[in-house]
Amino acid sequence: MNSDHARNGDHHDLVKTSVRVMLENQHPNGAFIASPDFRQYHFCWLRDASFVAHALDRVGELQASALYHDWVAKAIERIAPAMDSAVQHLRAGLELVPAEMSPARFNLAGLAVSDDWPNFQIDGYGIWLWSLQEHVAVEGSGLLVDRLVPAVERTARYLSAFALTPCFDVWEEDGVSVHTSTLACVYGGLVAAAKLLGDNGIAARAEEVQGVVLQRALRDGRFEKSSASREVDASLLWLSEPFGLVDPSHPAAVQTAIEISERLEFEGGVRRYPSDTYYGGGVWPVLNASLGWYHVSVGDFTAGRRQLDWIAAHFDDEGRLAEQFGGERRDPEKYREWVFRWGPPAKELLWSHAMFVILSDVVACAAADRANDLGNQRTSG
Repeated sequence: MNSDHARNGDHHDLVKTSVRVMLENQHPNGAFIASPDFRQYHFCWLRDASFVAHALDRVGELQASALYHDWVAKAIERIAPAMDSAVQHLRAGLELVPAEMSPARFNLAGLAVSDDWPNFQIDGYGIWLWSLQEHVAVEGSGLLVDRLVPAVERTARYLSAFALTPCFDVWEEDGVSVHTSTLACVYGGLVAAAKLLGDNGIAARAEEVQGVVLQRALRDGRFEKSSASREVDASLLWLSEPFGLVDPSHPAAVQTAIEISERLEFEGGVRRYPSDTYYGGGVWPVLNASLGWYHVSVGDFTAGRRQLDWIAAHFDDEGRLAEQFGGERRDPEKYREWVFRWGPPAKELLWSHAMFVILSDVVACAAADRANDLGNQRTSG
Protein backbone atom coordinates (compact mmCIF):
# COMPACT_ATOMS: atom_id res chain seq x y z
CA MET A 1 0.00 0.00 0.00
CA ASN A 2 1.30 3.44 -0.90
CA SER A 3 -0.61 6.52 0.16
CA ASP A 4 0.77 8.46 -2.82
CA HIS A 5 -0.57 6.06 -5.43
CA ALA A 6 -4.23 7.04 -5.33
CA ARG A 7 -3.43 10.72 -5.22
CA ASN A 8 -0.93 10.62 -8.08
CA GLY A 9 -2.55 8.05 -10.33
CA ASP A 10 -5.28 8.42 -12.93
CA HIS A 11 -8.53 10.12 -11.91
CA HIS A 12 -6.47 12.30 -9.60
CA ASP A 13 -9.12 15.00 -9.35
CA LEU A 14 -11.93 12.54 -8.65
CA VAL A 15 -9.91 10.86 -5.92
CA LYS A 16 -9.41 14.27 -4.34
CA THR A 17 -13.15 14.86 -4.62
CA SER A 18 -13.94 11.56 -2.91
CA VAL A 19 -11.49 12.26 -0.10
CA ARG A 20 -13.01 15.69 0.40
CA VAL A 21 -16.53 14.26 0.53
CA MET A 22 -15.54 11.66 3.11
CA LEU A 23 -13.78 14.19 5.32
CA GLU A 24 -16.55 16.77 5.05
CA ASN A 25 -19.09 14.16 6.15
CA GLN A 26 -17.18 13.07 9.21
CA HIS A 27 -18.80 14.21 12.44
CA PRO A 28 -16.41 16.04 14.81
CA ASN A 29 -16.55 13.02 17.13
CA GLY A 30 -15.32 10.67 14.36
CA ALA A 31 -18.53 9.14 12.98
CA PHE A 32 -19.15 9.01 9.23
CA ILE A 33 -22.71 9.56 8.05
CA ALA A 34 -23.62 6.97 5.43
CA SER A 35 -25.31 9.50 3.13
CA PRO A 36 -25.91 13.20 3.70
CA ASP A 37 -28.75 13.46 1.16
CA PHE A 38 -30.85 10.37 1.96
CA ARG A 39 -32.63 10.65 5.27
CA GLN A 40 -32.87 6.88 5.83
CA TYR A 41 -29.06 6.77 5.82
CA HIS A 42 -28.42 9.52 8.36
CA PHE A 43 -26.59 7.05 10.60
CA CYS A 44 -23.14 5.53 10.91
CA TRP A 45 -22.97 1.91 9.80
CA LEU A 46 -19.89 0.04 10.98
CA ARG A 47 -19.65 -1.65 7.58
CA ASP A 48 -19.72 1.48 5.41
CA ALA A 49 -17.69 3.64 7.77
CA SER A 50 -14.96 1.06 8.30
CA PHE A 51 -14.36 0.95 4.55
CA VAL A 52 -14.32 4.76 4.58
CA ALA A 53 -11.66 4.73 7.30
CA HIS A 54 -9.61 2.24 5.30
CA ALA A 55 -9.84 4.41 2.19
CA LEU A 56 -8.62 7.41 4.17
CA ASP A 57 -5.72 5.39 5.52
CA ARG A 58 -4.72 4.62 1.94
CA VAL A 59 -4.41 8.32 1.10
CA GLY A 60 -2.61 9.27 4.28
CA GLU A 61 -5.55 10.74 6.24
CA LEU A 62 -4.57 8.77 9.33
CA GLN A 63 -5.92 11.24 11.85
CA ALA A 64 -9.46 11.02 10.46
CA SER A 65 -9.27 7.23 10.47
CA ALA A 66 -7.95 7.16 14.04
CA LEU A 67 -10.76 9.46 15.18
CA TYR A 68 -13.30 7.06 13.69
CA HIS A 69 -11.77 4.03 15.42
CA ASP A 70 -11.89 5.86 18.74
CA TRP A 71 -15.55 6.66 18.08
CA VAL A 72 -16.32 2.98 17.47
CA ALA A 73 -14.54 1.95 20.65
CA LYS A 74 -16.64 4.42 22.65
CA ALA A 75 -19.85 3.23 20.96
CA ILE A 76 -18.98 -0.37 21.83
CA GLU A 77 -18.26 0.64 25.42
CA ARG A 78 -21.81 2.02 25.66
CA ILE A 79 -23.36 -1.26 24.52
CA ALA A 80 -20.91 -3.47 26.41
CA PRO A 81 -23.53 -4.82 28.85
CA ALA A 82 -25.78 -5.89 25.96
CA MET A 83 -22.91 -7.54 24.08
CA ASP A 84 -21.73 -9.43 27.15
CA SER A 85 -25.28 -10.46 28.05
CA ALA A 86 -25.89 -11.80 24.55
CA VAL A 87 -22.78 -13.96 24.71
CA GLN A 88 -23.79 -15.28 28.13
CA HIS A 89 -27.31 -16.07 26.90
CA LEU A 90 -25.94 -17.93 23.90
CA ARG A 91 -23.58 -20.01 26.01
CA ALA A 92 -26.37 -20.81 28.45
CA GLY A 93 -28.67 -21.90 25.64
CA LEU A 94 -31.21 -19.19 26.43
CA GLU A 95 -33.47 -17.58 23.85
CA LEU A 96 -32.00 -14.62 22.00
CA VAL A 97 -34.11 -11.64 20.98
CA PRO A 98 -32.76 -10.29 17.66
CA ALA A 99 -34.07 -6.77 18.36
CA GLU A 100 -31.95 -6.67 21.51
CA MET A 101 -28.70 -7.69 19.82
CA SER A 102 -25.84 -5.29 19.15
CA PRO A 103 -26.73 -2.90 16.32
CA ALA A 104 -25.29 -2.69 12.84
CA ARG A 105 -25.58 1.10 12.92
CA PHE A 106 -25.49 3.92 15.44
CA ASN A 107 -26.65 7.51 15.42
CA LEU A 108 -23.86 10.03 15.00
CA ALA A 109 -23.57 10.43 18.76
CA GLY A 110 -22.58 6.77 18.97
CA LEU A 111 -25.84 5.57 20.52
CA ALA A 112 -27.82 2.51 19.50
CA VAL A 113 -31.01 3.33 17.60
CA SER A 114 -34.34 1.86 18.67
CA ASP A 115 -36.55 1.44 15.59
CA ASP A 116 -37.81 -1.25 13.22
CA TRP A 117 -34.63 -1.40 11.13
CA PRO A 118 -32.90 -4.84 10.95
CA ASN A 119 -30.65 -4.95 13.98
CA PHE A 120 -28.82 -8.23 14.50
CA GLN A 121 -26.09 -8.04 11.87
CA ILE A 122 -22.50 -8.94 12.70
CA ASP A 123 -20.59 -8.27 9.47
CA GLY A 124 -19.83 -4.67 10.48
CA TYR A 125 -18.05 -5.75 13.65
CA GLY A 126 -15.76 -7.99 11.62
CA ILE A 127 -15.11 -5.25 9.07
CA TRP A 128 -14.30 -2.80 11.86
CA LEU A 129 -11.68 -5.13 13.36
CA TRP A 130 -10.15 -5.67 9.92
CA SER A 131 -10.12 -1.92 9.23
CA LEU A 132 -8.58 -1.20 12.62
CA GLN A 133 -5.80 -3.73 12.12
CA GLU A 134 -5.07 -2.24 8.69
CA HIS A 135 -4.95 1.21 10.30
CA VAL A 136 -2.51 0.03 12.97
CA ALA A 137 -0.29 -1.46 10.26
CA VAL A 138 -0.27 1.78 8.23
CA GLU A 139 0.16 3.98 11.29
CA GLY A 140 3.54 2.43 11.75
CA SER A 141 3.87 1.45 15.39
CA GLY A 142 2.24 -1.92 14.85
CA LEU A 143 0.78 -1.65 18.34
CA LEU A 144 -2.83 -1.34 19.40
CA VAL A 145 -3.26 1.62 21.73
CA ASP A 146 -4.42 0.66 25.20
CA ARG A 147 -7.69 2.57 25.07
CA LEU A 148 -8.89 0.39 22.18
CA VAL A 149 -8.01 -2.96 23.73
CA PRO A 150 -11.27 -3.49 25.68
CA ALA A 151 -13.41 -2.84 22.61
CA VAL A 152 -11.31 -5.17 20.46
CA GLU A 153 -11.45 -7.92 23.08
CA ARG A 154 -15.21 -7.55 23.54
CA THR A 155 -15.90 -7.46 19.79
CA ALA A 156 -13.71 -10.50 19.14
CA ARG A 157 -15.49 -12.38 21.92
CA TYR A 158 -18.86 -11.41 20.47
CA LEU A 159 -17.88 -12.44 16.94
CA SER A 160 -16.39 -15.70 18.14
CA ALA A 161 -19.64 -16.56 19.90
CA PHE A 162 -22.03 -15.57 17.11
CA ALA A 163 -19.87 -16.35 14.08
CA LEU A 164 -22.09 -19.16 12.80
CA THR A 165 -25.42 -17.86 14.09
CA PRO A 166 -28.11 -16.80 11.60
CA CYS A 167 -28.32 -13.00 11.36
CA PHE A 168 -29.15 -10.29 8.83
CA ASP A 169 -26.97 -10.23 5.74
CA VAL A 170 -24.86 -7.30 4.56
CA TRP A 171 -27.88 -6.03 2.59
CA GLU A 172 -30.07 -6.21 5.73
CA GLU A 173 -32.77 -8.29 4.07
CA ASP A 174 -32.61 -11.91 5.28
CA GLY A 175 -32.35 -12.34 9.05
CA VAL A 176 -32.85 -16.11 9.36
CA SER A 177 -29.91 -17.52 7.38
CA VAL A 178 -26.15 -17.86 7.66
CA HIS A 179 -24.63 -15.70 4.92
CA THR A 180 -21.37 -16.55 3.22
CA SER A 181 -20.13 -12.97 2.82
CA THR A 182 -20.93 -12.33 6.48
CA LEU A 183 -18.73 -15.28 7.38
CA ALA A 184 -15.97 -13.71 5.28
CA CYS A 185 -16.32 -10.48 7.27
CA VAL A 186 -16.26 -12.42 10.53
CA TYR A 187 -13.19 -14.34 9.42
CA GLY A 188 -11.37 -11.17 8.46
CA GLY A 189 -12.28 -9.57 11.79
CA LEU A 190 -11.16 -12.53 13.86
CA VAL A 191 -7.85 -12.81 12.00
CA ALA A 192 -7.31 -9.10 12.61
CA ALA A 193 -8.20 -9.37 16.31
CA ALA A 194 -5.85 -12.31 16.72
CA LYS A 195 -3.01 -10.19 15.33
CA LEU A 196 -3.92 -7.14 17.40
CA LEU A 197 -4.22 -9.09 20.64
CA GLY A 198 -1.74 -11.89 20.00
CA ASP A 199 -4.48 -14.41 20.79
CA ASN A 200 -4.13 -17.89 19.29
CA GLY A 201 -7.60 -18.87 20.47
CA ILE A 202 -9.19 -16.19 18.31
CA ALA A 203 -7.05 -17.31 15.37
CA ALA A 204 -8.28 -20.87 15.86
CA ARG A 205 -11.89 -19.69 15.79
CA ALA A 206 -11.19 -17.89 12.52
CA GLU A 207 -9.92 -21.17 11.07
CA GLU A 208 -13.14 -22.86 12.16
CA VAL A 209 -15.18 -20.25 10.32
CA GLN A 210 -13.01 -20.72 7.26
CA GLY A 211 -13.54 -24.47 7.41
CA VAL A 212 -17.30 -24.07 7.59
CA VAL A 213 -17.33 -21.85 4.51
CA LEU A 214 -15.23 -24.28 2.52
CA GLN A 215 -17.29 -27.26 3.64
CA ARG A 216 -20.86 -25.94 3.57
CA ALA A 217 -20.95 -22.92 1.30
CA LEU A 218 -19.28 -24.50 -1.71
CA ARG A 219 -21.42 -26.34 -4.24
CA ASP A 220 -21.17 -26.77 -8.00
CA GLY A 221 -17.75 -25.18 -8.00
CA ARG A 222 -18.64 -21.76 -6.58
CA PHE A 223 -19.71 -20.05 -3.38
CA GLU A 224 -23.36 -19.42 -2.54
CA LYS A 225 -25.21 -16.47 -1.10
CA SER A 226 -26.38 -18.16 2.12
CA SER A 227 -27.54 -21.31 3.85
CA ALA A 228 -30.97 -20.66 2.31
CA SER A 229 -30.06 -19.35 -1.15
CA ARG A 230 -27.92 -20.76 -3.92
CA GLU A 231 -27.88 -17.44 -5.75
CA VAL A 232 -24.61 -15.77 -6.56
CA ASP A 233 -24.08 -12.49 -4.70
CA ALA A 234 -21.48 -9.86 -5.58
CA SER A 235 -20.50 -9.52 -1.91
CA LEU A 236 -18.99 -13.01 -2.23
CA LEU A 237 -16.00 -11.28 -3.84
CA TRP A 238 -15.00 -10.26 -0.32
CA LEU A 239 -14.05 -13.85 0.51
CA SER A 240 -10.74 -13.20 -1.24
CA GLU A 241 -10.41 -9.41 -1.26
CA PRO A 242 -10.13 -7.93 1.24
CA PHE A 243 -10.75 -10.55 3.92
CA GLY A 244 -8.55 -13.39 2.67
CA LEU A 245 -10.74 -16.34 3.60
CA VAL A 246 -9.71 -17.93 0.30
CA ASP A 247 -6.93 -17.15 -2.13
CA PRO A 248 -8.15 -15.18 -5.15
CA SER A 249 -6.91 -18.03 -7.37
CA HIS A 250 -8.97 -20.65 -5.52
CA PRO A 251 -11.08 -22.41 -8.21
CA ALA A 252 -14.33 -21.57 -6.40
CA ALA A 253 -13.34 -17.91 -6.08
CA VAL A 254 -12.51 -17.78 -9.78
CA GLN A 255 -15.81 -19.39 -10.76
CA THR A 256 -17.75 -17.13 -8.41
CA ALA A 257 -16.16 -14.05 -9.98
CA ILE A 258 -16.96 -15.35 -13.46
CA GLU A 259 -20.63 -15.84 -12.59
CA ILE A 260 -20.82 -12.42 -10.95
CA SER A 261 -19.50 -10.88 -14.16
CA GLU A 262 -21.82 -12.94 -16.36
CA ARG A 263 -25.03 -12.82 -14.32
CA LEU A 264 -24.89 -9.53 -12.43
CA GLU A 265 -23.57 -7.09 -14.99
CA PHE A 266 -26.04 -4.47 -16.23
CA GLU A 267 -25.03 -1.50 -18.35
CA GLY A 268 -21.42 -2.10 -17.35
CA GLY A 269 -22.14 -2.02 -13.62
CA VAL A 270 -22.51 -4.80 -11.06
CA ARG A 271 -25.79 -5.67 -9.34
CA ARG A 272 -26.06 -7.18 -5.86
CA TYR A 273 -27.72 -10.53 -6.74
CA PRO A 274 -30.10 -11.80 -9.48
CA SER A 275 -33.42 -11.38 -7.64
CA ASP A 276 -32.61 -7.94 -6.19
CA THR A 277 -35.51 -5.48 -6.47
CA TYR A 278 -34.33 -2.63 -4.20
CA TYR A 279 -34.86 0.52 -6.31
CA GLY A 280 -35.21 -1.77 -9.32
CA GLY A 281 -32.08 -3.78 -8.55
CA GLY A 282 -29.62 -1.32 -10.03
CA VAL A 283 -25.84 -1.49 -10.14
CA TRP A 284 -23.63 -0.41 -7.24
CA PRO A 285 -20.23 1.33 -7.57
CA VAL A 286 -19.07 -0.44 -4.41
CA LEU A 287 -19.50 -3.75 -6.24
CA ASN A 288 -17.73 -2.58 -9.38
CA ALA A 289 -14.88 -1.67 -7.04
CA SER A 290 -15.00 -5.08 -5.38
CA LEU A 291 -14.89 -6.81 -8.77
CA GLY A 292 -12.05 -4.57 -9.90
CA TRP A 293 -10.12 -5.32 -6.71
CA TYR A 294 -10.56 -9.02 -7.37
CA HIS A 295 -9.40 -8.71 -10.98
CA VAL A 296 -6.23 -6.91 -9.94
CA SER A 297 -5.55 -9.54 -7.28
CA VAL A 298 -5.46 -12.28 -9.94
CA GLY A 299 -3.26 -10.21 -12.24
CA ASP A 300 -5.90 -8.89 -14.64
CA PHE A 301 -4.90 -5.26 -14.45
CA THR A 302 -6.89 -4.29 -17.54
CA ALA A 303 -10.16 -5.62 -16.12
CA GLY A 304 -9.50 -3.92 -12.81
CA ARG A 305 -8.82 -0.64 -14.55
CA ARG A 306 -12.03 -1.01 -16.55
CA GLN A 307 -14.06 -1.19 -13.33
CA LEU A 308 -12.29 1.88 -11.99
CA ASP A 309 -13.05 3.83 -15.17
CA TRP A 310 -16.72 2.81 -15.00
CA ILE A 311 -17.03 4.25 -11.49
CA ALA A 312 -15.20 7.42 -12.50
CA ALA A 313 -17.68 7.93 -15.33
CA HIS A 314 -20.59 7.89 -12.87
CA PHE A 315 -19.66 10.90 -10.76
CA ASP A 316 -22.20 13.63 -11.43
CA ASP A 317 -21.35 17.24 -12.29
CA GLU A 318 -21.39 18.17 -8.60
CA GLY A 319 -18.86 15.48 -7.70
CA ARG A 320 -21.42 13.18 -6.11
CA LEU A 321 -21.26 9.40 -6.40
CA ALA A 322 -24.56 7.63 -5.85
CA GLU A 323 -25.40 4.37 -4.15
CA GLN A 324 -26.71 2.75 -7.34
CA PHE A 325 -27.63 3.37 -10.97
CA GLY A 326 -29.99 2.01 -13.62
CA GLY A 327 -32.75 0.52 -11.49
CA GLU A 328 -35.33 2.76 -13.14
CA ARG A 329 -34.47 1.10 -16.49
CA ARG A 330 -33.95 -2.45 -15.33
CA ASP A 331 -37.20 -2.74 -13.33
CA PRO A 332 -39.25 0.48 -13.55
CA GLU A 333 -42.14 -0.84 -11.45
CA LYS A 334 -39.99 -1.83 -8.47
CA TYR A 335 -38.02 1.38 -8.80
CA ARG A 336 -41.21 3.43 -8.55
CA GLU A 337 -42.35 1.41 -5.52
CA TRP A 338 -39.21 2.35 -3.60
CA VAL A 339 -39.35 5.98 -4.71
CA PHE A 340 -42.93 6.14 -3.43
CA ARG A 341 -41.81 4.63 -0.12
CA TRP A 342 -38.54 6.51 0.52
CA GLY A 343 -38.02 9.04 -2.25
CA PRO A 344 -35.20 8.87 -4.87
CA PRO A 345 -32.16 6.73 -3.99
CA ALA A 346 -29.08 8.25 -2.39
CA LYS A 347 -27.21 10.53 -4.79
CA GLU A 348 -24.22 10.63 -2.43
CA LEU A 349 -22.93 7.56 -0.60
CA LEU A 350 -19.70 7.67 1.35
CA TRP A 351 -19.16 3.95 0.87
CA SER A 352 -19.19 4.48 -2.92
CA HIS A 353 -16.50 7.14 -2.60
CA ALA A 354 -14.47 4.92 -0.27
CA MET A 355 -14.43 1.96 -2.62
CA PHE A 356 -13.49 4.21 -5.55
CA VAL A 357 -10.49 5.50 -3.61
CA ILE A 358 -9.51 1.99 -2.53
CA LEU A 359 -9.68 0.63 -6.07
CA SER A 360 -7.78 3.63 -7.38
CA ASP A 361 -4.97 2.85 -4.95
CA VAL A 362 -5.08 -0.89 -5.75
CA VAL A 363 -4.82 -0.17 -9.49
CA ALA A 364 -2.08 2.41 -8.99
CA CYS A 365 -0.05 0.04 -6.82
CA ALA A 366 -0.42 -2.72 -9.40
CA ALA A 367 0.72 -0.35 -12.16
CA ALA A 368 3.74 0.70 -10.11
CA ASP A 369 4.65 -2.93 -9.43
CA ARG A 370 4.39 -3.76 -13.13
CA ALA A 371 6.60 -0.82 -14.02
CA ASN A 372 9.18 -1.91 -11.45
CA ASP A 373 9.11 -5.47 -12.78
CA LEU A 374 9.67 -4.23 -16.34
CA GLY A 375 12.49 -2.02 -15.17
CA ASN A 376 14.14 -4.89 -13.36
CA GLN A 377 13.82 -7.12 -16.44
CA ARG A 378 15.49 -4.48 -18.63
CA THR A 379 18.28 -4.04 -16.08
CA SER A 380 18.90 -7.75 -15.74
CA GLY A 381 18.73 -8.14 -19.52
